[in-house]
Amino acid sequence: MVSKMQLHAVGEACPGYTYTGGDDLVSLEEGKEPASCENCIHWVHGRCTIDMFDKVLSSLDQT
Repeated sequence: MVSKMQLHAVGEACPGYTYTGGDDLVSLEEGKEPASCENCIHWVHGRCTIDMFDKVLSSLDQT
């Protein structure tokens, strides 16, 4: 099972992250929500539809 910490870490580092509410940079600067897979347009039914989650997570584990 994926933890909230992993979802946030991957969201922060993912090159494919796109905030569901529109422009992610504006939304994050305004402090609405931190980057997380849970608020990315590619996160559907607990899965990354562009298959980036595992790739990004494993790259974080190696650093």
